[in-house]
Amino acid sequence: MVSGAPARSDSRLSSLGLGIAVVLTAIVALVNLCSAIIPSSPGPESWFLSLWPMPVRVGARLFSALSGFFLLSLATNLGRRKRVAWWLTVGLLSLSGLSHLIRGLHYQQSLLCLALLGLLLWLRPAFVAWSDRPSIIQGVRVLLGALVFTLAYGTLGFWWLDYHYATPFSLPGALSQTLAMFFTADNGGLRPTTAFGAYFARSIYGVGAGTLGYGLWMLFRPVILRETASPAERQRARAIVEQYGHSSLARITLLEDKSYYFSPSGQTVVAYIARGRGAIALGDPIGPPADLTAAVVGFRDFCQLNDWHPAFYQTLAEHLDLYEALGFRLLKIGEEAIIDLHRFTLKGRAGRSLRSAVNKCLGQGYRVQVYQPPLGEALLAELRAVSDDWLRYRRQGVEKRFSLGWFDPDYLETSVIAVVEDSQGKALAFANLISEYQLNEATIDLMRYHHEALPGTMDYLLVSLLQYCQQQGYDNFNLGLVALSDLVGTTHPSRLQRGIRYLYNHLNQLYNFQGLRAYKEKFQPHWQPRYLVYSHRVSLPDIIIALVRIDSGDLLQEYLGAQFFSNALSGWVKACSRLLPALLSLGLFSLCIWAIIHELHKYQPQVIINHIRAIPRPTLMLALGLTGLNYLFLSGYDVLARFFVRHRLPYLKTALVATISYAISNSVGFALLSGSAIRYRFYAAWGLSPGQIAQIIAFCNLSFWIGLLAVGGLVFALEPLKIPAMLHLPFDTVYPLGMIFLVVIATYLGLSSWSRRSLNIGGWSIPRLPLRLSLAQIGVTSCDWALAAAILYVLLPADAGVPYLAFFSSYLLAEIAGVLSNVPGGLGVFETVLILLVSPPLGSDALLGALLMYRVIYYLTPLLVGVALLAAYELYRHPYRRRLLP
Repeated sequence: MVSGAPARSDSRLSSLGLGIAVVLTAIVALVNLCSAIIPSSPGPESWFLSLWPMPVRVGARLFSALSGFFLLSLATNLGRRKRVAWWLTVGLLSLSGLSHLIRGLHYQQSLLCLALLGLLLWLRPAFVAWSDRPSIIQGVRVLLGALVFTLAYGTLGFWWLDYHYATPFSLPGALSQTLAMFFTADNGGLRPTTAFGAYFARSIYGVGAGTLGYGLWMLFRPVILRETASPAERQRARAIVEQYGHSSLARITLLEDKSYYFSPSGQTVVAYIARGRGAIALGDPIGPPADLTAAVVGFRDFCQLNDWHPAFYQTLAEHLDLYEALGFRLLKIGEEAIIDLHRFTLKGRAGRSLRSAVNKCLGQGYRVQVYQPPLGEALLAELRAVSDDWLRYRRQGVEKRFSLGWFDPDYLETSVIAVVEDSQGKALAFANLISEYQLNEATIDLMRYHHEALPGTMDYLLVSLLQYCQQQGYDNFNLGLVALSDLVGTTHPSRLQRGIRYLYNHLNQLYNFQGLRAYKEKFQPHWQPRYLVYSHRVSLPDIIIALVRIDSGDLLQEYLGAQFFSNALSGWVKACSRLLPALLSLGLFSLCIWAIIHELHKYQPQVIINHIRAIPRPTLMLALGLTGLNYLFLSGYDVLARFFVRHRLPYLKTALVATISYAISNSVGFALLSGSAIRYRFYAAWGLSPGQIAQIIAFCNLSFWIGLLAVGGLVFALEPLKIPAMLHLPFDTVYPLGMIFLVVIATYLGLSSWSRRSLNIGGWSIPRLPLRLSLAQIGVTSCDWALAAAILYVLLPADAGVPYLAFFSSYLLAEIAGVLSNVPGGLGVFETVLILLVSPPLGSDALLGALLMYRVIYYLTPLLVGVALLAAYELYRHPYRRRLLP
């Protein structure tokens, strides 16, 4: 007992020191913020200020403001003993102390920084925790903090420093002026009366760029940097799982979202994900039984070093005594349905409903096909269509993760998959089987069906799978977990268990737990309990939040619990999220139309008409010829897609569908919807499978963006267009944008050269293309963009004086704005941006005349041709319809 007292005393002293360090860090951050705003008053130290040039003094103030933001962001992580936060804070404090001296020998602030620096150096051994994994939630918090900090900096500054401006500010007026700095061309009419007032107004842009840029980086960091296990760790974990895995979760532990902890002996692996302060292990540690205790203790210590609360999710009942002996708490979370394949049969009264479903499906011509790995891309494309439909109708588009697989082609192509197909061979439902390695039991993971499938289709699929597994010699079949199942039967329930039971009874109407158990009961399973093992009761809220985030893939609406609290609220939010883009597009369209009308009021209509009449007839013919050549290259999108899906379709057919598709979608907008419908109509009639059609549509849409990035990157780098100052962007030209585009294209080509798998970003999957096909894709699409710009360029007056490359740069920027606006054909948006960029030197009246003719030649004429070709095709395909014509 005596020997342990100094250790406990040191621990309490260290905790007290950490608390003081956190408070002092926040105080230093606020001091830095205030010192950046308040101007230096004349005094004895003025001679020292004169030693430093103005850029150094201004830079010191700007650094004080930014360091205040970053120190506030780091304070919480210091309290959690994060090692990187310690290093960053030490560096910022050292520079902050120096900046206070440079700004006028402010030794009081420097001494405060020095005192905190000494405290942190004394506490150095306490900072051992790793940084948290990148997450979208973390990024949202930082971005919101950056917005608040920037607004606070500007508002307090204008309020305190109003005597440096022509107009005094109230507190609300200071807030309005801060917003005006970012959203008005003339800074809201701000008139500084002193040099410091002008400096402060400019500094808001620097603070905003620094803080908001950092917030955006934190927001997109989970997509750019995916910090999961290394390939060597994955290979090591796979070897252990294949040797010792014996549960339904064994295969799921090898999915790419998991990180791994290895026991001190290296024989046991724990698959986990850390979110916030919770580190959730999936199932029990996997390894030899003799090493289990060391693995659990080691993982607990590993989590303590990183300021995480450890938990084990869906553990088996056989190890509960071990967890309790080590001080963990237990919570029953549900039961798994296990079917004994030696006893399963459709005979008798128990199998009556299943026999009925099977007979009904067989009567409709349904059949089940079992596919062995590896699976082809065409089959995976068909299954994705079924999966997307299921997510849309059954899960509101949300994929569950962590303890389940998700639709990942790299995962599914290694699985045995059973597919229900109709009499035409169209996939209607599917399920995949995964191995439990050392246990002779098959587990079902994904089960998805199309909303048009007959009722009872899933019964038919599961019965077929059970019969297949019987033929393969399996002993059992695992139907998966039913959450919160059979909690009523728990003996001597704790207060927490009674609370979970209460939730079960009241949330069943939302999640239908009882209905899921009743459905699985049809297959006559026996039930095995599963548990959540956690460290202590105080940690449970952090663990539950981490589970929600992990399970939903860090989706914000799941984290906030919109579906948990109210289906009605969730539906309202989803409806608003669907309506908002349309409202924004309508607002942007209206604003652009207003801008064009405002521009037209400067000229008489006859002036614009005269400019149109002044376009020579040979120029009009040249524009029409370039349009035809452009559509020749547009047909190249579908030709390359045909090679991608390995289907030998004649060029004339491919050119026909491409011409009709682009002629209509370019004008009516919503290209993904209108163009896809036309392609499906034609290609399905010509014998392509739904999977191949989906691949063609995805390829063409990918080609559009790849071409835009490639030609945009090259043009923006060679001809860096100057950005209007009214936009207040952190760069003056589009050169940085061009370099970003080129880096993206170089990365894309690199993946085409070296990667052997598709690239998955969120819910999007970018297929891996051969390098030659990728280069052809870039070449064809770049010619398409160059020709589209050339059509408008030749319609400009001969004395326009705008080089083609400079005009091409403006054209691309206007097209990007039009595409992002979602307005059909970019109508109004494209014209407004182009007028803003090209006029002057080109007069707005001449440019408007050329734009009107461009709309007629490039949009209206192909639309009329496309509609005529579509009507002719339909009449040719269905001759009886000719009789319906007058």
